[in-house]
This record gives sequence, structure tokens and C-alpha cells, in this order.
Amino acid sequence: MSRVRSCLSAALLVLLASAVAFAQRDLGTITGAITDAQGSAVANAKVTITNDATGVASDTVTTDTGSFTRPALNPGTYTVTVEAPGFQRAQQKNILVSPNEPVAVNLTLQVGNVNQTVEVTAAAPLLQTESPVIGETLNTQQITDLPLGGQRTFTFLAVLTPGVQPAEPGARDALGGGFAANGVRSTGENNFLLNGVDNNVNVIDFINQTAFVIGPAPEAIGDMQIISNGADAQYGRAAGGILEISLKSGTNQLHGTLWEILSNTDFDANKWENNKSGLPRNKFDQNQFGAAVGAPIIKNKLFIFGDYQGTRIRTAGGSVQNLGFGPTFTIPTPEERAGNFSGIADILYDPTSTTCVSGCVPGTLNAASGQRATYARRPYANNTIPTSEMDPVSMKLAALYPNPNTATANCSGAPAGAGCYAVATPGALNTDQGDGRVDWHYNDANSIFGTISWANTAKSSVPPFPGPLDGGNFQGSSEQDLGRNAMLSWTHTFSPTMVNEARVGFSRLVTARTQANADTDVYKALGIGGYDPTTTLNGGAPQIDLGRYSQIGANDWLPTKEYNNEWDMIENLSIVHGNHQFKMGGEFRELHFPFFQVPFPHGELSFGQAETGAQAATGNVNALAPGTGDEFASFLLGSVDTTAQISTTNFISSTKQAYATYFMDNWKVTPKLTLNIGARYELFSPIGEQFGRQSNFDFSNLTLYIPSGPNQNAPLPPNFNSPATINGVTFPALFSTPINVSRGQVNSYLIPWDKTDIGPRLGFAYNIEPKTVIRGFFGIFYGGEENQGGNPNRGESAPFNESPSLARPGTVSIFQPDPLMANGAYTGALSVGFPTSVFNGYPVTSLQFREVYPDFDNPMVQEWNFAVQHELPGQMALEVGYEGNHQAHQLYQPDPNACPTVVNTGNLNCTALRPYPDIGSVSGTATFGIGNYEAMTASLTKRTSHGLQGQISYTYGHALSDTGTTLSGSPGFNVLDGTKIGTSYSSAPWDIRHAFVGSFNYEIPFGRGKQYGANLNKVVQTLAGNWQINGILTLRTGQPFTLNSGGGACADVISENGTCLPTMLPGHTNPNQAPPGGRSPNEWFNTANFVPISQLTLGELETQGNTGLNSNVGPPQRTLDFSVFKDFDFTERMKLEFRAEGTNISNTPQYNVQDVSLNQNNSNFGQITQTLAGSERHIDFQLRLQF
Repeated sequence: MSRVRSCLSAALLVLLASAVAFAQRDLGTITGAITDAQGSAVANAKVTITNDATGVASDTVTTDTGSFTRPALNPGTYTVTVEAPGFQRAQQKNILVSPNEPVAVNLTLQVGNVNQTVEVTAAAPLLQTESPVIGETLNTQQITDLPLGGQRTFTFLAVLTPGVQPAEPGARDALGGGFAANGVRSTGENNFLLNGVDNNVNVIDFINQTAFVIGPAPEAIGDMQIISNGADAQYGRAAGGILEISLKSGTNQLHGTLWEILSNTDFDANKWENNKSGLPRNKFDQNQFGAAVGAPIIKNKLFIFGDYQGTRIRTAGGSVQNLGFGPTFTIPTPEERAGNFSGIADILYDPTSTTCVSGCVPGTLNAASGQRATYARRPYANNTIPTSEMDPVSMKLAALYPNPNTATANCSGAPAGAGCYAVATPGALNTDQGDGRVDWHYNDANSIFGTISWANTAKSSVPPFPGPLDGGNFQGSSEQDLGRNAMLSWTHTFSPTMVNEARVGFSRLVTARTQANADTDVYKALGIGGYDPTTTLNGGAPQIDLGRYSQIGANDWLPTKEYNNEWDMIENLSIVHGNHQFKMGGEFRELHFPFFQVPFPHGELSFGQAETGAQAATGNVNALAPGTGDEFASFLLGSVDTTAQISTTNFISSTKQAYATYFMDNWKVTPKLTLNIGARYELFSPIGEQFGRQSNFDFSNLTLYIPSGPNQNAPLPPNFNSPATINGVTFPALFSTPINVSRGQVNSYLIPWDKTDIGPRLGFAYNIEPKTVIRGFFGIFYGGEENQGGNPNRGESAPFNESPSLARPGTVSIFQPDPLMANGAYTGALSVGFPTSVFNGYPVTSLQFREVYPDFDNPMVQEWNFAVQHELPGQMALEVGYEGNHQAHQLYQPDPNACPTVVNTGNLNCTALRPYPDIGSVSGTATFGIGNYEAMTASLTKRTSHGLQGQISYTYGHALSDTGTTLSGSPGFNVLDGTKIGTSYSSAPWDIRHAFVGSFNYEIPFGRGKQYGANLNKVVQTLAGNWQINGILTLRTGQPFTLNSGGGACADVISENGTCLPTMLPGHTNPNQAPPGGRSPNEWFNTANFVPISQLTLGELETQGNTGLNSNVGPPQRTLDFSVFKDFDFTERMKLEFRAEGTNISNTPQYNVQDVSLNQNNSNFGQITQTLAGSERHIDFQLRLQF
């Protein structure tokens, strides 16, 4: 494979050296036909195409059939002039050229003197007569004037396009404007381009919450195009949507804009959930300011453009961009912190009093084989734990808790009698960003332009609890995001019919997060025993999970740091021959995305109710008696429930390469019919590791493969496959199952390359009559670069990852003795700490295996569309179409060593039921998933006339899939049985059945120079003239969700990752049925339609539960975003503009489908508890100086 890679790289370098290429990704094309008055073709006519803003002109000539094509045009407004001997000169102005949308300009020449000019008055064409692309192109006015709100992220405008829906709320890129196009999931399947080069985040995870590296200010964007279906062969990499933006360029005149945007808490509405709980508005103050200027350096030759934008946000409560924390946290009361739990209903039992009533090995507390051991414990007197039994470190941490300050009812899921703490901790965001562009028209044959973009963001949040108590989540206490993108393009015209462009780009993103107390040795300060993991940036207490109480300590996955470095080289050629425009070329991308995210770097301790609870009288051996035990009580004792571990992981330096070549023929078969015929071949390498620090575990032959290189002899624990004696202590073999180790693999990627990715592209456009076009398309796309998250990363596989665990040895029962009990008394989990021996090369007690399946195929989508477009009066066009696709080889993350689903009637657990119990869970990556999408779309576009422009789109579609979205939980969710692949085919989590989006910009025709009030005096003009309104109306049905049963018979189900579904009562078939009184946040669906938990019996496992995955639909979304502008003219070229802009101005609650209570075992089953982050009404005020 290295030879293949070398040959391909060499071939691409030859292409680069020869510079015979053309890439039209962010460029436009003017095509047309020149005829005489009798309709005959005029051959060899000179066609001059001039950019109105820069004065740059380019020439071409018509063919024997009178046709011409001029590609490689920067987006903008052009004038076309045609000259031919014996004919008058013809000229058409105001021709709008957009990226990837060929514009047809057909002119008729009149006999006469060439020195005479006939100016053709014609509106810009509304119909797309040259290609089958389904999408939208937004101009500068739409991008800057439509109300975006917040930080004005341009990607939120993508949903104006038919077939494009917002990402599901749980997707990692949702807050950054992520979207699902054409029924394909959002993360990693969309393609973001900036000035024609890659702008995608290719890191393992979107911890900065965006899928793109650079998001320019709206004032810096010249054009934005969204393609949801029908892209030609010059596009690859992903199978979803394409979002391409181009920076503005300088012109022959000095133009610029300065802006200041202010918003604060007083202008915004309170969150729905805050109102419900009686909490005040969270603080939100934002200031955004900037400038954008374009100018000539040498008129008609050299131009420059630059912009800067600063954003400052101060907030609290975690409601915007995850800044700060809030609103409520479940905490112990002062009495509970002292050991007195008499105020709670749950009864506490002394775990040191545990005795075996029956079913144990004589003389021990160990369960006998095949029997259900029965245990008994003595309750604590007065439900109070003696101070002498408490862990000293636990007591120190408990003393740091604040006192409760609000009712327990305001903390969802809190134990009765526990404390509730309401707080909105402060957060801050500072962003500085900018762009620069230089265009140089060297001569008629050579043009060069280059761009550079940068963005620096710093976020900070104060955790909810003081000192080492921390309690912050993965967002951490600080985050740094550094983004860079640069590109250089050279266009060379060999002849009027042959144009070449060579383009190279580089992008970089660095994202780092750290926890509070990152530089504090909390272990030493608190007296935590054993191994102290504190190093630079790795301070803090262990993460401590307390079940119904809020988590404390430093987050498991911090600190973390991700890098994205990518080179993108593009070379293509465009040749016009007769009625054919041939496009061919290639692309090479080198990706380097190092990743540092150590699992459990400070350790993790989990405490449950069972340690201070009683065993249930019936059910499996681990069942807890209702109304017994408390997690915080177990924490005070230091009695660990499940796991406490620290991992050691090297810095993972992942790499990847992507090669592509394509050919397209845009064939003008007749003046009415255009065929688009082509194909693209793509070759994606698997993910490699720069220094060979990754392995792949092939579960099919139980072999661990390690690549050749300096790390190929990385040691495995001495007790890997056989017992090992260290310092006189014999450690049992880690694996009794023989595991083969194959070191020195020549193929450093450890799996075969998928070399079969050939994607045909077939399209047509038929101008059936002057105002009607029919279009169609079929194509195959491949997505080789989905972001998969850290879990399947093979750099975290043995021997490059060690995860020593310190868990109770109760593989049969949690009621067996705790390993930290000495002579019947606790020494305490935190006081004992973590063992040090594993960090000195000693044996470990567990290893992590990762597997990318050897038959891994790149995700593939077969895509099609058929549409009819018709021009209407008033500069409008209506399009109605059908779109669809079939998705295969979708990313899936199965566990090849999953346990089957069974009823636990005795001493069973998942580990014991795995095919190889000693191996444990294996994190797998495969491409087993499938999906389908079909939709009817309709759109109405209004081109600017009489001051009004706008568009309306409607989509009626259905997306189905058997995989979820990467980075929003494990893709590959299964019904009941995690061992059965493909049993979860249902409506996709991002499915939205109906979607209507309308937008408009309207300059009110009143005032000087307008239709009405043209002669107003200055005073009236100042008050009443030059107003503009803009808006976006969004109406969507809800996204689907899955119900589950969390108790009753389901509590006795052992399953790897399956979902135990509720069962409907006889006579009921619709789990989404509305309640008798109608839907409301208090009851979104009729919860009385299901068999009560207490009456539920398991029955036949494969059919238990009849509600189905994603069978319920969440709340719809209805929002109106609106803005009002008022211009004050100083001179003809300078004006001051005041703007008032509001999002969701009606403050309609936008309920979060993820916060519908789905667990049938919860008292709030069917209730809605949260709205989408930042969805409450937001108003800002702006001043803009334009010149």
C-alpha cells in the first residue's frame, strides 16, 4: 500500500508541476449562444466578459454552432459584449454570476456597423438550464441582512434550502449550525469549503462544537452556496450537503462597513424552564464589533480586501455556548454531610454487617455456583452513620459543599429530602477573527488570488462548586480555539477554450480544554492515598459519580487537546470543444489530526445505593430493595460501587490521506438540452498513526496487530497471557483466552484500503419551453472522513493504553465484601487511593481493545433527484421536485464481544455471558449501517425587484436509518439485544417530516429615490424614509425519540446496550397518541396507553415491547426571526444604519426532544423539562457605517 500511495502522490505532483488544471468549486460560468436575426449561429464572434466591480475582462469566441462558454469567473455582476463583422455590437449588463450555477446569456445580433452598440435589456435568468443541482445560493444582502442573532453563524442559513434540516439536538455540531442534508446525518457527512479549499474539522471530536475551521463574519462573505443534491464530479469527500462560501474581493472603488452590535439580559426573554421553576433570567451580555474594507491597489489590476471582528460575551448559567454552569444541582444537606440521614425516606444499612443467609460457599460471603445468594444487613440506628466509619478524605470534600438554597422539587430526580442548590456561575467568551484577500490580474492570461483567515477564541467558566469539589462537566473551566485557513489560486488561460487553475490550501485548528484546579495537586492537599497523577495541567480531584446527586470532582476526560492540520491541493482542466465543456482533474489532501484525551486522567470513583442498601427479596442477586441505600452515604463511607481507574495513554498523532480524480462532460446536445456526464474516483486511506502507536484487535481470529516502527515492541503486561510473579506476589493471567500478538505489520493502517469508490454523476436539464425546465440527476458519493469520537480510536488500544481498575471483586454480587474493607472496617476509597504498581511496569487488571473491522468500506450514498422549474411573473421562479437516496456502509460502532440479552434470574452478569468473558468489551468500528431518504420539495424564489427579494421552501420527507449520529451517543442502537446488528432500522433521529422556511428582505418604497415620497423634505425623510424589514419564518414538525422501560421486568434484563421498550395496552397501537386533553409540556403523549411497570412481564424477549425505536415524535418548532433597519444618508456613498433584530420574537418555547422524559419508570414520564439552548427570544441593536 505504501507503493500505491507513493505512486499516487508522484502522479499528483506531476499534475501540480504541469499546472494543467481548473477547479470551479467557488467560481462561476457564463455560457450562451449567439445567433443572427434569422436564428442562424454566428461563428467566431468575439465575446468579452467584464466584471463590473473590478473592470477585469476576459475574452472568448463562439464555436461553429454559435455557442460559447467562459468558466473560472469570480462571483459578481458582469457585462457581456459580443462583436462580429457585419453586425452591430450587442451588450447585456447586470448578469449575476454565482458559484457553480452556469448562467445562460443568449444574444441575437442585428446587421449593421460594429461601432454601433445595441444594449439588450433582460433580467438575470431565473431558470437553471445547465445543471441538475438542487440547492440555494445566498447573496451578500441575504447573508448580512437576514436575522441570525447570537454570534451570527452563517451555517444557520443552510436550512433555507429545500431538503436541509437542522442537526438533531444531541449532535455535537448542533450548537454550531450543524445540519442534515438530503436525509444524511450531519457529523462528518457534510463538506464545508472556504474559497474552494477544505474548511472541514477533521479532528476526532467536535469539542469546539462546529464542523468547520473558519466561520467568517457575514460582512466578509461574498456568496454562500448550499448544495443538497445533484453535485457534479468535482465534489467529493462526503455524501451529505455541501456548504461553500467565498470571501469578498476588493473592487475599483473603496468600499467598507463598520459595525457594532449590542445585546444584554434586559432585552432577552427568560428561559421557559427558569420561569417554570421561578428562577430569574440568566445573565447574557454580548458585544460584537468589526470592520470590513475593500479597495483597489492598481485599478483593473490589483485589489485587496480585509476584515476584522471581535466578539465579547459575558453570561452565566450555561445557557449560551455552554458558558458557566446552572441552573440547579442536587447536593446533600448539612445534616447529611455530617452523617445524619434521618431526613430522607431511604433506609441506610451498614455494609460491614453483611451476612449470608443462603446460597453462599460455606464460611464465606461468596455466592455458590448456580445459586442465588441471599444477604442480610443491619440498618443504621436513626439512619445515621458514625463519624468513625467515614472516610477522612470524603469528609474533607463534604465540608466544601454549599448549603441548599432552593426547594428539592427544583432538582429533577433528587432523592426526597436531599438538598437543591440553584446557581448560575459566570462564563466568558472572547473571539478575535479576521480575513484577508488579494486579487491580482497580472495579464489577460494569468490571474492570481490568495486568502488568509484566522480566528482565536477563549472561553472560561466557573464550576458550580468551590475548590476541588469542582463539579464541572466536559466543557471544563477554560477552552482555547485557534483556527487558520489560507489558500492560493492561479488561473491561466491557454486559449479562449482552455482554462487552467491550480489551487493549494492549508487549514489548522487547535482546541484545548482544561479543568478547574488544573495546576493544583489536589491529591496531596486532600490526602488521597496511592498514586498521585498530578502533572502539569492534570491537577484536580477524581471524578466522583454520586447517582442521584450531582457529580463532583474534575471531569473524566480533561485535560484534552485536538489538532487539525490539512493540506489541500487541487488541479483541474477545462476545455471547451464544440458543444462540450470537458472538466477533468484531481485532488490530494494530507490530513494530520493529533489527539490528546486521556480517559480518567485523575481517576474515577462511582458510588451507588447498594453499598448502603438492602438486597431485594426477589429478582436477580444484585437487585436493590426499594427505599434503601443512598449514594452520598456510600461516598461518606468510601465504599466504591463499580469502578475507579486511571488510564495512561500516549499522545495519538493520527494521519490520513485522500486522493481523487474526476472527469465531467457538460454537453449542450441541443439549445434546449444539456447533459452532465461524469465520474469521480476517490481513494481514502484508513486512519494511521504517525509513530505507529496504534493497534487493531481482530476479534475474528483473536489477534492483536501492531504496526512496524519504533513502537512496535511496546510492552504488554507480564501477565498478559500467563500468570506473573512480581515481588513474590503472583498475578493471574489477564486473559485465559489465547490472544495472538502480531508485531511489525508493514501495513501501518492495519486494515486494507477500500479501493472501489467510483462514483458516476449523470444529470440533465431540458428547457422544455422558454419558461419551463425539467432537470434530473443520479450519482454515487462516498464519505471517507466521518468524525468518530475518541472511543473507537485505535491509539487507545493495548499496548498503548493501560486502564488499571480498582473495583469490587463481586463478579456475582455487589453485596459481597468491599475490597477496601479491612477487618470489617472501612479504610475508605479516597484514603486508600489508586495503586501505584501498574505505573511501574507491573501487571494491570484490565486492557482496552479497539477494532476497525477488516472489511471496512467507506460510507456510500446513491442519490437522485427530478425537478420541474417554472418562471413566474414578478421575477419569481417555482420549483417542485422529488429527491431521494439510499445509504450503505454507514458508520456503526458495535461490540464484537457483546453479551446476549437474557433474563437475570440468578447469579448472572453481562461479563460472564460474553463470548470471551476475560476480554471484556471491545470498541468496534464497522460500516454495517444503512439508510434511506425520500422527499417532495417545493421552493419559490423571488429575485430582487421593487426592493423585495425572498424565498420559500417546503420539504415533505422521511429519513430512515439503523445508525445514529456520530458524536451524539453510540451510532448503532439496538432493540433489546446488542449482539444483533441491524435490528434498529427506523426513522432516523434527525428525521423531520414537514419543514417550511420562508425568508425575505424588503426595502420599503418610501423616501427620496423611492416609489413613494420621492420629494420628502429632510426632516420627514430622516424620520420616515429608508426603512427596511427582514425576516425568517420557520415551521417544522418534531424530531423522533424512543421510549424505554427502566424498571419492572426490564430491571432483570442483562443486555450490552439494548433498549427495553415499553409495552402498549391491548387495543392501543400508537405510542405517540396525544393525551385526552391535548399535548402539553406536562404530558406530551398519552402515558396511560402503556402496561404499568408493576404489571410488566418479560415474556418473549425478542418481541417484548411493541413501541419501536423512534416511534414518538417530539414537539414542533415555530419561530419568527425579524429585523428592522433605518438608514441615514450622509452622502451618496456614505450612510449610517440602525438595526433592531430579534430571533424568536414571539418567544414560542422551542422544546428539546432530548429532554422529554422517556423512562417509563420515572414519575415524570412523558413530561418536557427543557428547551433548546439559546432558543428564547433574543434581541440586539446594531449601528453600521457603510461607505
